Amino acid sequence: MKNTFVVAALAALFSLPLQAADPAPLSQGEVRKVDAGAQKITLRHGPIASIGMPPMTMVFEVQPASLLEGVEAGDKVRFQARQEGTRYIVTELQVVE
Repeated sequence: MKNTFVVAALAALFSLPLQAADPAPLSQGEVRKVDAGAQKITLRHGPIASIGMPPMTMVFEVQPASLLEGVEAGDKVRFQARQEGTRYIVTELQVVE
């Protein structure tokens, strides 16, 4: 009887739809430098909620490198970043017109 209950409970649990976490809002910044060869971008940015970072200017890695296409110093951007150890990586980048 217990096994039947456990199996039924697990079946019910795994049949629930998965709820996607709300994505963090995009942060805003200004491009200071683009280094396409090194897949890096220097941004002067506001707070980055997704990683709890205050406003500053810093260098980020960019993945995928194609995000840098058409991006130039002086562009205003919205972006998403993640932290992997001591690395900060831009994973979404949109030029604001």
